[in-house]
Amino acid sequence: MIMLAQGTPLHVVSEVLGHASVAITKDIYGHLMEGDRRAATEAISGALLGKRKRVAPRVAPEDSEETG
Repeated sequence: MIMLAQGTPLHVVSEVLGHASVAITKDIYGHLMEGDRRAATEAISGALLGKRKRVAPRVAPEDSEETG
């Protein structure tokens, strides 16, 4: 759903689609919000623990070797 990918709040998407409740919208489109939950969890963890976490996965170039 494009609205969710653009950051539109779930309750607004639910209203626009004419769903009877936000629960219906979440049941149908909730899987699209998985990355948002992960990003939010990492952001709050970093704020509380004083650590910076990567929100997006790091992609290494194909010709480089991963170290560490």
